[in-house]
Amino acid sequence: MFKGYIIEQLIRERKVKKADVYRYADIQKATLDNIIKGTNVPNCNTLEKIADFFNVSIDIFFERDKNDNTMYNGNVIKQLLLDKKVTNKELLRYLGTEANASLAQIVNGNPTVKRLEKVADFFGVSMDVFFDREKPFKACPSAHEDNELQYKEKIALLERLLEEKDKRIALLEQMNQLVNSVEGRTKSGQII
Repeated sequence: MFKGYIIEQLIRERKVKKADVYRYADIQKATLDNIIKGTNVPNCNTLEKIADFFNVSIDIFFERDKNDNTMYNGNVIKQLLLDKKVTNKELLRYLGTEANASLAQIVNGNPTVKRLEKVADFFGVSMDVFFDREKPFKACPSAHEDNELQYKEKIALLERLLEEKDKRIALLEQMNQLVNSVEGRTKSGQII
């Protein structure tokens, strides 16, 4: 998650003026203020310029929260058990002798990588699922609010454009053949 307030901290620590930062980043003062407040997330170029100004890595602006979705989420195991209609005992049996713990200890505790790998194998999923890193694809509206109908219209227009280009190519090939045949006749001594 982007942390704009870190820019404010850097400004104070380095004792620089905001004006120097927004001029260097080639942005307006209001834009910098909004970035610091967190109401505006800068694009990559702006962020690189700000990081260069302070001579820091871009990563400094993306500190992880305790609530960041990269933490282990054992509730995913409960959900997989429900979705796949599998009992706790079946999972524990699959885990074998390592499973001297109850399912609650795996779900609520901090299981080892080895144990999580076995759980992932049991369900046929990636380990990323347990860390909420694997998300299903969701179609998102673009900035221009294109929708499926508009895309279909664009595809139809592009197909028509291709047809016109094919016709033009065919016509040019015919003209090329005609020119070549005329050149061939004049070289052979025939006058047209």
